[in-house]
Formats: sequence, C-alpha cells, structure tokens
Amino acid sequence: MAFHPRNARLIAATTPRTPSFKHHTSMKLRTITSLLTVLFATLSNLQAHEVWIEDTSEGGLVVRFAEFGGEYEKSPGALDSLSLPTAFTLGSEGKPKAGPAERKADHFLLLNLSPKSSAHIETAYDVMGGGDKPARKPFFYARWHTIDAGAAKPALTFDLVPTANLGEARVTFRGKPLPGTKVTAYLPGGSEDLTADAEGLVRVAVEKPGFYLLVGKAQREAQNGFWGGRAYDTLSHNCSLAWRVPASKR
Repeated sequence: MAFHPRNARLIAATTPRTPSFKHHTSMKLRTITSLLTVLFATLSNLQAHEVWIEDTSEGGLVVRFAEFGGEYEKSPGALDSLSLPTAFTLGSEGKPKAGPAERKADHFLLLNLSPKSSAHIETAYDVMGGGDKPARKPFFYARWHTIDAGAAKPALTFDLVPTANLGEARVTFRGKPLPGTKVTAYLPGGSEDLTADAEGLVRVAVEKPGFYLLVGKAQREAQNGFWGGRAYDTLSHNCSLAWRVPASKR
C-alpha cells in the first residue's frame, strides 16, 4: 500500500501520547499545593479551637475540643492529638483531688466529677509547625465553676479566676494578673470581645439562664523543649472558664 501523508496524520492522531516530564511536574506541584492548602487550613482551624468543660444532661462533666458553636473534634481524629486531661477539684483546704478522665467519641468524660462542684483540667496538643517555621507546643487549661461557689484562687498556669461577683473573672498568668488580655465571651444571647482592665478583670452581664463560656486568647512564650520526640521553641497557653445559670436562678 502506498504511503500517503494522510496516513501519517491518522497515525499521529490515534497513537497514545506519552505525558511529558513537564506535565508530570505540573501535576505533582498541583498535588503538593493542594496538600499544603489543606494542611494550613487545618492548622488555622486548630488555632481557633478552644478547650472547655461543659455539663451534660446526664449530670456529668465533659471536656470539649472545637471552635465554639462548631462541630466537636472526634476520636479517631483531631481529638486524639490532645493528651488525656489531668482533672482535679480543690478541697476546702485548697488541696487538689485528682479525678480520672476517659476519651470518648467526641469528648473526654470526667469521671467522679459533678457539675455541682467546681473542676479544673489541663491538657496539651501535639507540637505544631516546624521546618522553616517556629514549632509551637500548645497547652490548654479549663475551669468549670458553680455560680454559688464564690471567689476562687488561681490554680492553672493561664487562668480565668472567678471573683465573688457573678460574671466577673480575673485573668492570671503564672499566678499574677494579666491586664490587657483579650477574652471572648460566649453567652446565651450571643458573643462579646472583652479586654482585661488594669487589674486583669473582665465582666459580662449575667441576664439569662444558660451556658456561659469565657475564653482567654493564647499567651505565648519562648521556650525550647521536646514533646514526643519533636522539638519546639514556643509554648502557647490557652484558658477557659465555664458555668451554667439554671432557669430557676433568674
């Protein structure tokens, strides 16, 4: 059969093309970019997360990890990156009494602790960052306060300490007042952004029954160390204070 230029065009059109090196490189770069975008979005979301104690309808206390108002982190998942909380109450003489905790599907259950008594927890998240950026080790501290417990004393490294006035708390860091701290208040009627005054105090109006949560914005300090074999050069401290006002109290 005589060769015709038309046959050459037909062969070229029907022969599978081998992807070029440039094509492979472009696909890899797009994949890496997508993965980095997901990673940075995840880290940003986790930076906006809070840890707090809340009561349950069954009469217990649980520890939540989430951006307040959003979906709770779960196990398996991001909840597994939080260490099992160290939970305790303070007796009449101020001595801590430990209470065990158990990891559940979307919370930590505080065993042997009741919403009728104040409680505290400490927990830590895995080292974040690294490589070309500073690595950070986040710590979280949370309080549950009963509204008839009266004034409290600092008991956590970064703390929101209730005063004798309902809705008022003093921000402390390593036992000392921390003026100027930014605090977000989640209230039954919405949310407010607060700033601690010269004495470290913040205040919210307690006008409705329901769940109240104050969250202190992260305090960072330069500190080198290791956690789980990973190096870090910064500590971040996050704290919260929660209480509930029953309908019968208002």
